[in-house]
Amino acid sequence: MAGLIKKQILKHLSRFTKNLSPDKINLSTLKGQGQLTNLELDEEVLQNVLELPTWLAITRVFCNKASIRIQWTKLKTHPICLYLDKVEVEMRTCEEPRPPNGQSPIALVSGQSEYGFAEKVVEGMFITVNSITIKIHSKAFHASFELWQLQGYSVNPNWQQSDLRFTRITDSSKGEVLTFKELTWQTLRIEADATDNGDQDPITTPLRLITNQGKIQISLKRKTKDCNLVASKLMFLLDDLLWVLTDSQLKAMMKYAESLSEAMEKSAQQWKSLAPEPVQITPPAPTAQHSWPQSFGSSPKAISQYFEKHDMKESSYHLLISRLDLHICDDSHTRETGTSRHGVMGGAMQLTFKRMTFDYYPFHWAGDSCKHWVKYCDAMETRDQWAKKLVNEFQSKMGKHVEEISSSFSRTAGREFPFKKRPGTTPSSPKGSPEKDMTPVKALPPHTFEFQWPAWNRLRSSCIVVRIDDLDIHQVSTAGQHSKKPSTLLSCRRKLLSLPDQISAIHLEFTEYYFPDNPDFPVPCPNLYLQLNGLIFTLDTVSMLWVNLFCLDLYRSLQHFKAIYELESSGKRDEHIDIRLDGFNLKL
Repeated sequence: MAGLIKKQILKHLSRFTKNLSPDKINLSTLKGQGQLTNLELDEEVLQNVLELPTWLAITRVFCNKASIRIQWTKLKTHPICLYLDKVEVEMRTCEEPRPPNGQSPIALVSGQSEYGFAEKVVEGMFITVNSITIKIHSKAFHASFELWQLQGYSVNPNWQQSDLRFTRITDSSKGEVLTFKELTWQTLRIEADATDNGDQDPITTPLRLITNQGKIQISLKRKTKDCNLVASKLMFLLDDLLWVLTDSQLKAMMKYAESLSEAMEKSAQQWKSLAPEPVQITPPAPTAQHSWPQSFGSSPKAISQYFEKHDMKESSYHLLISRLDLHICDDSHTRETGTSRHGVMGGAMQLTFKRMTFDYYPFHWAGDSCKHWVKYCDAMETRDQWAKKLVNEFQSKMGKHVEEISSSFSRTAGREFPFKKRPGTTPSSPKGSPEKDMTPVKALPPHTFEFQWPAWNRLRSSCIVVRIDDLDIHQVSTAGQHSKKPSTLLSCRRKLLSLPDQISAIHLEFTEYYFPDNPDFPVPCPNLYLQLNGLIFTLDTVSMLWVNLFCLDLYRSLQHFKAIYELESSGKRDEHIDIRLDGFNLKL
């Protein structure tokens, strides 16, 4: 029996490596200990596990030493411990999106189709890595990420380490299982520098950022039938950050981001076309696996309620920064003698943001409730009602528009329907048509009439939510102001106004719409909702002029960079965007 369990578990582990079969892993059945050296890991399998975006591809993964420890008699309650010394990862950016990620390796083991004992054991592994170095190569820059003392382990729904049986919640009636993971590290170092190119700007300043300990909390929902992923929730939590950015470093950051924008946009379109369908709840056949107790004394009804409490209605990704102190410095005077911004030589500005959160919901059904979103508040409800109104107006206009065009063509005798014409031709309106105010037919795809109009309940939205609970932006300061603390330019009067915790100083939501299976069909325009609470702005002439010239210099530098690398401007910038701004207790 022990040999059978060992074979099943090692079959899972060997999938992550290259040219390494289970029988080559020297693991004592009695002691449960083994060691491997100079290990090459499988790039494609890791891409599937990590769910990397398709504009990024792994080219090489190497580990110098790995050791494993398995407590054979406690597999149900204690995790397998995997220790890695040094891991090196090489990646590249893709100008064209690579093929989408495949299934998780957990779901692909031959002879095992359900979420069984071996899957539970492998997914509950405790992983420790002394150091990880990730190198990313791009057309315009190369970057590196270094992490020290990385640990990954399973936790219970309250994000605490515990018995493995309490790190998952299985609802047999839905045929789904929730698992919870946590990654922690001591130090993260990020560096980025421009790629050597004779045509680019002669001055390139490397970017550097060192963070203290941080963690990532991951929630996964799988089908117990085939282990396929249904939804996921990822929360990236960072402690206080202090970052000093010079003028040239900020320019470099914008250039690097711009060089990736086109590939990221194509990848996002590919991702949207593969949006998951709503899950059909089909109770699985009762097996020995599903009959195992979830926790001692738990009834099926109690388990279902517990599952519902921690369930993920849709996939989402979140970033939380407790405090960010950002110092922006103008170093142009060190490169160009006599250069100054409105008489301020080498000015600097300090920006402090408290509790910054970035939330991304890529597959939300348009019109569905957002009450399950993280930190749901009144601002979200206001935006939701406004967005629904915009969508309803668009649906009404499009319905009338299609009816008018259809009736116009049906009244024209002897004229072919537009879908019978050659590809690429657009029908023209009949002469003397009474519909003078009707939108031109070319506003719709040529094949609009050939196919049935998609059901509006297929409309999806991708939404980005940005919240800043408190902020303090100081006026520009110069070298001659050592003894004087700069005054505030923009801040929030949270304490004075006694703002509730659920109200942020700045709340922003940007939403785009799409049909996953019909990307060419017209969709509602993107909308932007912005709510400001308790802000006070102190007008300072020198600071305003300094910021204006600073931003203008960044813009010119970015345009020059785009001309060098022949980067095309995104057509989305010319799109119409519906904008709504709500302000409360603002003061100038």
